[in-house]
Amino acid sequence: MVFKGNVFRLACAAFAALSLAAFLPASAAAASPLPSGAVGSDISWPQCGGDYPTDPYWFGIIGVTGGHPFSANNCFGSEYAWAQATGRPQVYINLDYGLRASGPLDCLAEDTGCQAYNYGYQSAAWAYDYASQQSGGATQKQNVWWLDVETGNYWSDDSVQNAYVIQGALDFLQRKVNKTAGVYSTSYMWRVLAGDFSPPGTPNWVAGAAGLDNAGMCQAAIWPGAEVWAVQYLNLYIDLDQNLAC
Repeated sequence: MVFKGNVFRLACAAFAALSLAAFLPASAAAASPLPSGAVGSDISWPQCGGDYPTDPYWFGIIGVTGGHPFSANNCFGSEYAWAQATGRPQVYINLDYGLRASGPLDCLAEDTGCQAYNYGYQSAAWAYDYASQQSGGATQKQNVWWLDVETGNYWSDDSVQNAYVIQGALDFLQRKVNKTAGVYSTSYMWRVLAGDFSPPGTPNWVAGAAGLDNAGMCQAAIWPGAEVWAVQYLNLYIDLDQNLAC
């Protein structure tokens, strides 16, 4: 993991042995697949049963989970088909804090950092499998996956523990299935939840823009040095989140 000023105490021998390999950058930052200025929309379980956006969009971002890890967006299949029609589908998964003793790492009972890493890894793995099942395998062919990191979900008061969860999810997506994995959040929420954690080569999707005229948010990276690929804003006319590619 890449932290500034944080000291790691890895009680789990397996975790310590894998730490160097697991926390090196997965790859150099990829280039955004979206043209600057393109407008898209994101939908998920709250839009189930309603009409999907009808304006012509350059891209669509669909929530796989139902607000929390290991929960399903029951409309994912049809929503993803809508995003496919834009020609540039992307997906996101909700994260929160939890512990799993089993996973890619064998954890000691007292090693919560190791267990938090497993939880994040398995959260991403579950979402990846669910999305593939619901889309007939189509999501395996698309590249961009976002991790939704928001204070509204349950998280630890310890930012290092939360960062282990996030790193576990990133490692599954970037290393296990070779996808581009980014983070959706704001700089404020990120500082509260993850402290100084700054995963290299990880693009940002930034929440909180005021609208299309707020393109300056493209410079408001979630952590210093990150590349912002898109900013999200609420379109009050249609009461729907929309996104501007940076």
